[in-house]
Amino acid sequence: MAKPEDKSGKRDRKTRKQSVDETEPRGRLIALDGTNGVLLRSDAERLARLCCGAAEPAWSLWDASNTFYELRMVKARHLTPTPRALLLLYASDLLFRLRWEIEPALKEGRTVVAAPYVESAMAFGVAAGLPREWIRELFRFAPKPAASFRLKEKKKVKEKKKDNNVEPGFVEFFCANLAKHYPGWEIAEVRGEMLKYLKSLEERKQLHQFGDKPYHIKRALT
Repeated sequence: MAKPEDKSGKRDRKTRKQSVDETEPRGRLIALDGTNGVLLRSDAERLARLCCGAAEPAWSLWDASNTFYELRMVKARHLTPTPRALLLLYASDLLFRLRWEIEPALKEGRTVVAAPYVESAMAFGVAAGLPREWIRELFRFAPKPAASFRLKEKKKVKEKKKDNNVEPGFVEFFCANLAKHYPGWEIAEVRGEMLKYLKSLEERKQLHQFGDKPYHIKRALT
């Protein structure tokens, strides 16, 4: 016959389990948002290396699920997605990134830069005229990052013509698809409206600017 369980022993085991959980490595999630999807893709690694110190850097990029790659295929050329539908697909891709890229790396104790993350989608949705509450509800699943950065815009550069060798970022892809079917989707105007939203977060200290010269990164991470 088993001996009656000692309640104090039960509490001890619970305490030991909690202490083990607390000692498990847990990395930091860093968000990098902005209005230029191509630059976000190229600068994610740079920020990851600055944030991780001597550890191995990790970063997660838009369209890791290949959802939007499939949309670029010939068979999808006649689709007419709306801004709301594109944000739903963005959220689906972010769920994929969190499950298969970001969370596994965080559990290993690594610092992960997500470029872009939630605020880029929020900024695009606001620029598209979608209700803010709807967008916030859509991205409630996304964990809050340890620090958030806004990629500083480069000085005005003329938009390059189509270059098949350069993968578009989410802003470029969204605007190009919407412009095919709906009037008024000028990428410069969309970026301007997105920037207003992101700068408002920066004024409230919810975003830190990340430019050519890294600064205040350590302060943002503490």
